[in-house]
Amino acid sequence: MRFQSTKPLESDIQKEISAVRVTPLTDEAIKDVCPAPRTMPMILPKDPVVLSFEEVPGPRSLKYLANFRQYISDFGTQITAGVLTIGLNAGTYFHKKKPNRSLSTLFDEYGPVVRFVSPVGGDVVLINRPDHIQKVYNMEGVHPVRSALDSLEKYRSEYRSHVYGGIYAIHGPEWTRRRSVMDIPLQDAITQHVQGICESCDMFTQKIYNMRNYQDEIPKDLVDELNKWAFDCMGLIIFSKKFEMLDKELIYSQCDMSWLYHSLVKASEAIAKCESGLHLWKLMPTPAWYSLIKYCDSLDNLIGKHVLEVEQNIALSNEKGKFKDCNRFIGSMLLGEEKMNVEDIATVVMDMLLIGVNTITSALSFSLYFIAKHQRVQRLLYQEIEENITPQLLSKDISRLKESTPYVQATIKETLRLAPPIPLLTRILPNNIVLDSYNIPRGTLIMMSIQDAALKENNYDDAAKFYPERWLNKESKNNHDFGSISFGYGARKCLGQNIAEVMATLLITKVLKKYKLEYHYGDIEPTRSFIAKPNKPLKIRFIDRG
Repeated sequence: MRFQSTKPLESDIQKEISAVRVTPLTDEAIKDVCPAPRTMPMILPKDPVVLSFEEVPGPRSLKYLANFRQYISDFGTQITAGVLTIGLNAGTYFHKKKPNRSLSTLFDEYGPVVRFVSPVGGDVVLINRPDHIQKVYNMEGVHPVRSALDSLEKYRSEYRSHVYGGIYAIHGPEWTRRRSVMDIPLQDAITQHVQGICESCDMFTQKIYNMRNYQDEIPKDLVDELNKWAFDCMGLIIFSKKFEMLDKELIYSQCDMSWLYHSLVKASEAIAKCESGLHLWKLMPTPAWYSLIKYCDSLDNLIGKHVLEVEQNIALSNEKGKFKDCNRFIGSMLLGEEKMNVEDIATVVMDMLLIGVNTITSALSFSLYFIAKHQRVQRLLYQEIEENITPQLLSKDISRLKESTPYVQATIKETLRLAPPIPLLTRILPNNIVLDSYNIPRGTLIMMSIQDAALKENNYDDAAKFYPERWLNKESKNNHDFGSISFGYGARKCLGQNIAEVMATLLITKVLKKYKLEYHYGDIEPTRSFIAKPNKPLKIRFIDRG
């Protein structure tokens, strides 16, 4: 191949260029072609604007009243505040048929941070965004502080003159010490009594069989039977005794255990009444307050009696700390480093019964309702139970129960997302916090609406849909960690989470092995009460499996 040189061509081009006369550019032309650089103002990032606490939006009615608080007597202020809080604020939003929409209306009107101005005492801030909830928990400090049940706290401090307010009322290092005494023994108790809990589940399924009518429904309220079952299970864990409330119709004067259950039910009702409404019991005795005193006294005395029995059994033991056939949970508190006295232990146990029995009843009520209503979910649950649950797993290897039933766990978690037993969690922070550009002062009561957060479409796809698959591995990556925290988070996370999950798993397993569930009535919603309950009777059909 031959290459031709390009030098002659280059020389011809140079001659043509030199022959062309180039006119020099004028100054104006130079300015047009190469304009001088303009001086532009430098844009600096602005500091985020932090708005004052007074600018947090919320219902105006109490803000107006707060301007006149110095002119109103204490008595008149509390009455007026109660009337306005219930009548003007809550009454507009709380509706019995759709109670879960109440707070959504508040947030839709005022935004993600809502302030309730209190004419008496501190103000209340309400939030519902998962990122705000996460920020609150991140700033709760080493010893988190939450609000207590005022009625129960007053009963113990003023009426009973208890120094110890209970595990749910105390804060700081004392709470940490008391919690550490209970943690390990409580987890050991579920393993020790799993066989007894299984027997209680069998007793529940048999009670259902005996109570069914011709439509395979329970003529009585199913929630009451679930409450008895939860009481029996908690009795095993706390007292190491079989209460067997499911096995007999209650005659309240017959024995201590039946009277203990009756007192628990009545005390729960009294606390619910005291914690809602106008709180007139703070100013004068009311029927609900008298009822609370009566039945909490009964609980305190009966529980104290059983704690004394354990103490006497330990005293008779030859080797300190090895109390065979004695109650391990209560015994560990009597013999631990803290050496809690009988009165303090009775207070702890009362709290565990009041909170534990009612929350477990609420969770199982809605679990059975959702399972009965969604047949696809029920078929998948039954398939998993048949394949993975063995007698050996239930009797000897309870530690693997939850990991062997991922779809059951997802169903429980989805139930708690849609109907958390305690829909509002609270914190009182030690430092100021900025939420949605508003500065919230330290010491302000912050109420976190976890139920409203879980029902927002921007937090979950098809948020109102019962869809357990959203909690399985592939789907759960899209979930915000604080979108649904029914058991709380952090240092004060629910002490009984593992117990509640194991109890729910065992009951769902036993029920679905024996029955197919159906529900053919209207939708059921959780109430806004001390602890959420179904707002309608659970008319579930229990159909024998072939």
